[in-house]
Amino acid sequence: MTVKLTYWCVRGLGEAIRHLLRYTGEPWEEHTLPVSMEGFSEWMAMKDADDMPFGNLPFIEDEGKKITQSVTVLRYLARKFGLFPSDPADILHCEIIEQELYDLRNKMSSVCYNPYSGFGPFPGSETGKFDHEFLKARFSKRVAERIPKFDKILTKPFVLGEKPCYVDFLTYEILDQLRRFLPSTFEGCDNVAAYLDRFEGLPGLKEWFSSEDYKKGSYINAPMAAWHGKDQ
Repeated sequence: MTVKLTYWCVRGLGEAIRHLLRYTGEPWEEHTLPVSMEGFSEWMAMKDADDMPFGNLPFIEDEGKKITQSVTVLRYLARKFGLFPSDPADILHCEIIEQELYDLRNKMSSVCYNPYSGFGPFPGSETGKFDHEFLKARFSKRVAERIPKFDKILTKPFVLGEKPCYVDFLTYEILDQLRRFLPSTFEGCDNVAAYLDRFEGLPGLKEWFSSEDYKKGSYINAPMAAWHGKDQ
């Protein structure tokens, strides 16, 4: 059965999964939801299905089952396609990097999305105040402290050695999102820059990064975010 991915039409938490699927060279499908009331209504209709207990996006369908939670999806696909490490020490190293990346991604979301605004059936706040620039400046200090740490560990071609594993797809995607959001925090981190370049040259991904679809740009966050990443 062909793997089918369902997610919003943004990079967000779904692009690392897309990268992994592109790299495998195997056929896969994607159902993309627009960030609109139409897309929101479609998600609400599917999220309470009995075969998807938590109703999260992204999710994949494979071999008759639906799998949610983006990290779980990455790990599942990695095992399916031989991209999950077998050595316990390597697994631990990957999990530490994985969780650090998700900490940063979650913090970036809180900087970019106004929690007081309303969308769909969820009302906005009449009193809450969202200060994007203040939050961005504070987050920038955190990223400036963390990126040099990545620079110290990304000394091999990929996280574990000569070949990528599941966490490389996440590492590239989150670091690239942060690089676009806070480019000055990456200055002087040559190992990170070289790592990102190597990733873009991988089979199946080199073709994607040179494609017209990639070059025309895409949203990192949803269009309503204070920073959405497209032409900003």
